[in-house]
Amino acid sequence: MGLFNRFRRRVKETVDASDAEGMLAEDGSDEAQAALRAREEAQAQPAQTPSATPPSSTEEDWDDPEDDDWEAPEDDWEAPEDDWELPEEEPVAQPTPAPKPKRRAPAAPKVELRMMRSTTGRQLVEVAQAPRGSSVEANMTTESGDDIRIDLGGGVVSEGGRVIKSSKALDDLLEELEWALLESDVSSDAVTGVVDALRNQLIGARLRRGADLAKVLEASLKRALRSLLEAGYWDFDATVAKALEAGDAPVVIMLVGVNGTGKTTTTAKLAHRLMAQGHTVIAAAGDTFRAGAIQQLEQHCENLGVRCISSQRGGDSAAIARDAIASAKAKGIDVVLVDTAGRMQNKTNLMNELAKVRRVANPHLTLFVGDSLAGNDAVEQARMFQSMLQFDGAVLTKLDTDAKGGAGLSIAFATGRPIVFAGMGQGYEDLTPFDPDWLIEEIFE
Repeated sequence: MGLFNRFRRRVKETVDASDAEGMLAEDGSDEAQAALRAREEAQAQPAQTPSATPPSSTEEDWDDPEDDDWEAPEDDWEAPEDDWELPEEEPVAQPTPAPKPKRRAPAAPKVELRMMRSTTGRQLVEVAQAPRGSSVEANMTTESGDDIRIDLGGGVVSEGGRVIKSSKALDDLLEELEWALLESDVSSDAVTGVVDALRNQLIGARLRRGADLAKVLEASLKRALRSLLEAGYWDFDATVAKALEAGDAPVVIMLVGVNGTGKTTTTAKLAHRLMAQGHTVIAAAGDTFRAGAIQQLEQHCENLGVRCISSQRGGDSAAIARDAIASAKAKGIDVVLVDTAGRMQNKTNLMNELAKVRRVANPHLTLFVGDSLAGNDAVEQARMFQSMLQFDGAVLTKLDTDAKGGAGLSIAFATGRPIVFAGMGQGYEDLTPFDPDWLIEEIFE
């Protein structure tokens, strides 16, 4: 893709020129102190952001009720007559209290409060992340309200070194970075979030003596994007296996998305993957709207040797999902895959029908299937599906084409949900667990 080659050239030109010195200030200098103060103010800014709680009363927005027409209600309670007297208290013999039985300490709760859970309350197995290599981190808040910590890398130290200051050269580099991200199909909201987080943390950061500023900038960006993709990242295979080990069978997986993103093909690929791991699978042809959708899934199931529950075109998708789950329970099937009809995210009535299928199926996992070629359209679709339906992760299809990859970053930023799988071809085996490092390298290289 190589869209960052221009950014690298621009960084090198700037750092090699005299402007390189203009981006750094010696520790203890007035410029360094100003940069450090700017950094402290940027870090303190989130704490000053108004919260969602109601504002406190002020003179401007609250009036004393005495100035209005409001009057205190008259008290309709009357004191008792004077001939009523409080009876004299008679001493009452206090029984000897019985010894309290010894209480056993309550058993530790089985629910892990910090456990990552799906939108229907099932446990998700989080993907272990590598330890961070730097004590200096940036904080970024995604569009969905999640806070993400960004490692700024080994070139940035907590003490000593030279201080990165605000300068036109740095602003030019970050502007070049913004264009490179936008050309990679990253949404403008995600670009703004990433670049602002970098700017707030880079200004006032201490650069280790001898560190290459160009490499620090690029490494910081990569870590920012990786942190975005790794936020809430969970393991599909381990999650399914853990649910089955706990006896929570059948595991129901529902696929949603707009028309033409590859939901039916992805359903077949998931069936192939699960069977390769030794699980038994049944599929529900819930797309009763698109012409040929039922026949397409039935053909895939025949190829894979999987039973497919279906009905006539126009049938009740929720009933089909219910029948498939009932059949799986009766026959001891491990996993039920529920394919659904494509729904345009702006059609409320159609989305309500899809929500009905979800209520009936009560899936362990709901996966949004997005087309990576759709770019920012895929991001808007994911945003609307998340607000109206809620999903646990996304499958990004057609990444084997010339897709620029920014849609994955933008979906993670907009919804707070990770990319779980990547579709890399038309074969049943061409569905691989999503690798954030792979996408980062694709965007940069």
